[in-house]
Amino acid sequence: MIPTTVTEAQPMVTTRLLRPLLGSLVSIRTASGMFRGTLLSCVKGSAWLVVDDDDVVVHLDDIISVRPA
Repeated sequence: MIPTTVTEAQPMVTTRLLRPLLGSLVSIRTASGMFRGTLLSCVKGSAWLVVDDDDVVVHLDDIISVRPA
């Protein structure tokens, strides 16, 4: 018998999960790195935050985790 590997789908981050964090300092982890800044907006496909003095837009599909900082 050949062993099989099952990968579980990661739960997607939604605007419903992000909305309570609006205006708060958050840490967002993606495959390309970690962002720590103030969450300003979230729409159907992306989250917008300010990191230092830079605007950062992250696609919701790219977010691995998000938590209050």
